[in-house]
Amino acid sequence: MKSQKIGFPILSAYQKKELDKNTIISEPIPSNDLLERACYRIFLSLKKIIKPEQTVDIICGQGNNGADGLCLARIMAFHGYKICVYKLNITDKYSIEYSFQNELLCHTKIEIKELNKYNCKFFSPSADIIIDAIFGSGINAAIKNPLDILIEKINLSDACIISLDQPSGLGTWSSFEGPFVKANKTICIGGITPSLLNRLYLQDIEIIDIGLQNENIKLLGTFIQSPLSNEFVTGLMPLANRHAHKGSKGHSLLLGGNKGMSGAIALSAVACSEIGTGNVTVGSVINTLNYIDNYPNIQFLETKLDGQSLDKIDFSKYNVIGIGPGLGTNANSLAFVSILLNTVKNIPMVIDADALNIIGQNKNLIPRIPVGSILTPHPKELSRVFGEFETQELQWAHLTNLAKTMQIHILAKDTYSVLFCADGEIFVNGNGSESLAKGGSGDTLTGLITGLLSQGLSAKNAAICGMYQLGKYRH
Repeated sequence: MKSQKIGFPILSAYQKKELDKNTIISEPIPSNDLLERACYRIFLSLKKIIKPEQTVDIICGQGNNGADGLCLARIMAFHGYKICVYKLNITDKYSIEYSFQNELLCHTKIEIKELNKYNCKFFSPSADIIIDAIFGSGINAAIKNPLDILIEKINLSDACIISLDQPSGLGTWSSFEGPFVKANKTICIGGITPSLLNRLYLQDIEIIDIGLQNENIKLLGTFIQSPLSNEFVTGLMPLANRHAHKGSKGHSLLLGGNKGMSGAIALSAVACSEIGTGNVTVGSVINTLNYIDNYPNIQFLETKLDGQSLDKIDFSKYNVIGIGPGLGTNANSLAFVSILLNTVKNIPMVIDADALNIIGQNKNLIPRIPVGSILTPHPKELSRVFGEFETQELQWAHLTNLAKTMQIHILAKDTYSVLFCADGEIFVNGNGSESLAKGGSGDTLTGLITGLLSQGLSAKNAAICGMYQLGKYRH
């Protein structure tokens, strides 16, 4: 049975090499044939955005990324594009794939120029398009003179800059101290590195499927997936059942919406209902009724959202709790969250917004979070609860370990949302758009995940489906 494609892997440079190696052995396919296949699929992508009359400079390093550039130049020239290849000649080391592609290129009529340690500082691009095939993800140190000058000249050009695999100068997790190519578009081959999810380097990213097999990806051990495929998420969603009734689809309790902030919990409740929950109850102050009166299917439970009001809630009615949107962070809200975490131990929670801010201000509450809960912080809430980290790599390692240790799920919301699962897996989703860049998107996500949890999905699957469905939700 063919394994279902989840998405594309996010891998280190070493893992990408291992993946290529495993594919070459298992398919089997010669390494240069795999390279040719990858470059042809890159060409098909470029064909959509580069006009035949535009001029193209391809700058090729001396490793496998340079080999990609040489191969791509040959393919593009064959299809009538005006190509000039700039070959770096800085050291006497060339990869085997580069040497093979260089030999093939020499038998064409493509214009070839050399960039050595003396003349690359005088590089003066005039093409409409510059394709960066200098280092890709194979770099492991900062770029130094004279290549740093070359990269600065590329960045200052008026050309549209396209990087193959990864902008040269970026490492697996971030930029080194030296410069990096500031590409307008990056075409990633088979997968991407975590650095491309960093907001500082975010750009137009396209991942090219070159036929790498899921079985070979799994050989790498715990891996990350991005972006989630519609096929995969659809397979995780609650199954349609014509015999279902409201009692079989769960009962969600959503807590929040203090005076002046009632709209937040109302958005959560509407999303929770629309994703298919059998019953939705909003526990909030009386003002919230103004927001949910038009939704008679949503039940209302008046509460002052303070410590004393918890005694009036019969938690045995509910199988999931969503807490935080519009809750506020005053003393009453602190007492409410503190007593709730002490009282409710066996009901999974979706914890968001002000509930997270309260936990961030009172770190002693972190160990009280129930097993199976899902935390959904945006970047500022993430730093408030879990602290600042020098690097993204350290942050991911900490959140991965914490999620496993506490058996919770941490969904770090951003342009690319990252889900750290209790089993150690990490999932990344990037199907959102700027339509979500408005107040209420996070509240909607809380409702979606709460509703999916209430219908019997595992916490992991509810979080995966929730963050993906948010990108498709009419907000």
